[in-house]
Amino acid sequence: MSTTPASGFDLSSLIHHDTLTVDILHPVTGTPTGMQVEVAGMDSPRYRDATRALIDKATASAPRAGRRARQEAPRDMEADALELLVACTVSWTGVMERGAAVPLTPDNARRLFTAHPWLRRQVDEAVGDRASFFEEKPSDSSTSPATNSA
Repeated sequence: MSTTPASGFDLSSLIHHDTLTVDILHPVTGTPTGMQVEVAGMDSPRYRDATRALIDKATASAPRAGRRARQEAPRDMEADALELLVACTVSWTGVMERGAAVPLTPDNARRLFTAHPWLRRQVDEAVGDRASFFEEKPSDSSTSPATNSA
């Protein structure tokens, strides 16, 4: 019998963050706009709760047992995707209209994400970019003093 430890991936080597702050870029120049949007990622409780609420809503409107479940129209799917994005928008700064700050409310998020597809795309891409919500823990060996002598 071998006593060699099994090789694999140490799950404790990663740190997961539920939210991420996105610097919004100008849609034409790609330069920072000064707007920042904090979003919850796909692995966060907030995202999972919002997804569950959408599923509950869809199944509640489906025909009762013994009948075929209603098929979601593309328009419904798009509306659900917008609602999920609104639910995952945790905070924002620097969002202005006509010289005044726009407070984050579900109605304002829904309205701005609809009126400005480029903004919606950047926020949506951030929510879906799982890797951005992780960082690696520093390894123990990198913090220990060197043991070799000159």
